[in-house]
Amino acid sequence: MKAIFFKTTAIIAFGLFFVLKAQAQFETVYIGVNGLTCSQCSRTVELNIRKLDFVADVQMNLEHTEGKIVLKKNKKADMDKIAQAVINAGFSVRYLQADLVVDNSVTSTGSCINYKGDQYVLTAAPKEPIKGTVKLKFLGKKFMPKNELKKIEVNDNDKCGEVSGKVYHVSLS
Repeated sequence: MKAIFFKTTAIIAFGLFFVLKAQAQFETVYIGVNGLTCSQCSRTVELNIRKLDFVADVQMNLEHTEGKIVLKKNKKADMDKIAQAVINAGFSVRYLQADLVVDNSVTSTGSCINYKGDQYVLTAAPKEPIKGTVKLKFLGKKFMPKNELKKIEVNDNDKCGEVSGKVYHVSLS
């Protein structure tokens, strides 16, 4: 009886290890916000971001006009919604970067990363396979000032095959 119990426990533990290990996701988002001049401005942005169901915590830094957003585990993050929350608060995004933990649920080929139905098109293909934690800088109208956007070439039609979700243009930071 004890042997069956230990075998069953070992099988369950082994299965949980692989299930937990396969949970890739965005963990942290770093956002620069233009126009923050007072604590009330910062608080307004923070409260708008906290309303998003995939956000666990928000820490704003008024001195540097930026924030750190901790995301909930096992929830799909939507970078467009984060940027829109800042815009809805009356401000604009200076930059948006996110840490993506890459494991076997993330596929990457050349300059494309596919994750939870969304596609992340890199401005340049990495020289080595992407693994571990990578920082992605989001590119586009919602994620950066117009003068910065003019310096780079982002083609909204660029994508890597079929995609069921959103297409984001990113660079490795």
